[in-house]
Amino acid sequence: MTFIRNDIRYAMKHLTLFFLFLPLAINTVSGQSPTGVLKVFSENPLVVYVDETHYPQYGEIKLAPGTHWVKAINGDGARVYSQIVTVKTNEVTSVLIEAPQPQTVQPVSQQNATAQTVTSGQSVVYGQTSPGSQAGPPVANSQSGQAAGNTPAGPAVAAAPKPTIDIGQVGGRLPADMSGAFGLVFGMNTGDVDRIMSPKAAQAQRNNGYYVYAIPVGSSVYLVECRFIDQRLFQIIVGYVSTYTSNEKLKLSKDQVPYPEFNRMLNDVTAIYGAPTTAEKIYLSGYSENDGRLQEALRKKKALLLYTWFDPATGNNIMVGLGYTTAPLAGTIYTSGPLSAEAANRRLRLNAYDYHRSFKDNYFSN
Repeated sequence: MTFIRNDIRYAMKHLTLFFLFLPLAINTVSGQSPTGVLKVFSENPLVVYVDETHYPQYGEIKLAPGTHWVKAINGDGARVYSQIVTVKTNEVTSVLIEAPQPQTVQPVSQQNATAQTVTSGQSVVYGQTSPGSQAGPPVANSQSGQAAGNTPAGPAVAAAPKPTIDIGQVGGRLPADMSGAFGLVFGMNTGDVDRIMSPKAAQAQRNNGYYVYAIPVGSSVYLVECRFIDQRLFQIIVGYVSTYTSNEKLKLSKDQVPYPEFNRMLNDVTAIYGAPTTAEKIYLSGYSENDGRLQEALRKKKALLLYTWFDPATGNNIMVGLGYTTAPLAGTIYTSGPLSAEAANRRLRLNAYDYHRSFKDNYFSN
């Protein structure tokens, strides 16, 4: 149905409660001073991981001395940095990550050529040739005994991107008919939903008509809300906000727009369902896409990014959006077409959201 401001707003009220119970990957211990600092610099927003822990605020990361694996992903979901970095006691280690420069494509005939492409954070090597061999995709398990160089080169196929959050998709994939997500299927009863989601959650809240689950990712969380009509699942809402640590407590960041996570959600859905059916970038009251004031526009409810996909056979749909609740929020919503139509006919209200009204009426009027 929609990217619902009120849906996520209610969940956000409980986000700080969830944080109180989440095990955080913090390297400092109460009463101990920081032993080393890592600073990551970049002109463009990044998603930064250190030893597989996500650091939304990467300008000053406190770490134990020693070697750490630092990985950075850009707003398109591509890995732009992956290195081992040494952090020393009481010293600052700085890392500058620059945007990759366009590379000239080398002729196929050139010896010792290595062509590499990056797709959704995964590197795929298409040809590493040795002297005397032809460049081209490697051939594995050849049964004919032919030399790899004599085998016609076919198009290289990149691996499917890893989902931004993986809490149950079969093989990391979403169903072709958009009939659910994360191992959940629309029409499933509340008990079956809870049995699938509870083991994935650090915390859960079960309310009349909707269940909310906090799914850990690195040192932050996604919130997944499952909505029901007559105890049948008809909507799955995923929300992410940027966070930071202060005095060893995880807090919401109202100033940082989770644009990389939004792009990764967008890439996840696009990789499976193709180009969106509709794409809207709404800016009001003099704000525009390239004015550098996205955070301000979101906070004032003068901006909304919204992409939708529809399955014409079922009416099921998916929406990916970037909006604002108590903080800038990236979200994905999976909705059953038939059951949402039923909710609209019944004038169902959940978390102050009126299913009889349009999405824009709900979003901009609150």
